[in-house]
Amino acid sequence: MKIALLIFFALVNMNTKAQIPVSQEPYHRVVYENDRVRILNVLLPPGDTTQYHVHSTPSVFIGLSTSHPGSQLLHQNPAAGLFTASSVFFEDLRAPHTRIHRVWNSDSFMFHVMDVELLSANPVLDQPGFKLKYTRLETDTTWVRIYKTDLPKVAELTIHDMNRRFLLVVLGDTKTTVSVNDKEIARFLSTGDFFWINPGDKFSIMNRGASTAPFTLLEVD
Repeated sequence: MKIALLIFFALVNMNTKAQIPVSQEPYHRVVYENDRVRILNVLLPPGDTTQYHVHSTPSVFIGLSTSHPGSQLLHQNPAAGLFTASSVFFEDLRAPHTRIHRVWNSDSFMFHVMDVELLSANPVLDQPGFKLKYTRLETDTTWVRIYKTDLPKVAELTIHDMNRRFLLVVLGDTKTTVSVNDKEIARFLSTGDFFWINPGDKFSIMNRGASTAPFTLLEVD
């Protein structure tokens, strides 16, 4: 009888923990939030495991390291996985696609990924996708457009006079000058750095490094 009760309370405890929103899971640190996006920076050391947590919001996942994490959906068997550095993909995780899982790092180095939750209740990207030098459109959905930018050395890219909202995420360490409304705000960028671009902002990046500078640009409603 005592063993049965222990098993019962263990299962209750597991299901209670499973209801933790991803934004409250200790390894998923909220680093930025406005009315459109919530950015979670995920750094999972070797050998560590997250708590069971819930993904219930349309999200963009950005790989910032090449890693082989394991994962386990609630009440299912563990599975091996792969996150590739610079991979960027969208998932609609609203019900009935809500995901409850935990993740562990079986590599010998840090597992690093960014989770961008899309918070607009009724998103409408009513303008067509735009064309920008050095930039290509990779994913086009109601929730988000995902662009990839490979900025050659000594090249500059400027976003200006657009009635659009963007999130720019750095996919590799680079010596790059960033200016917003003609004011310089950064010169050296690290993998995972990001910039929110409001409609009407003049946003410029100049690659002063010796190799191509990689970015992803998310257009959101």
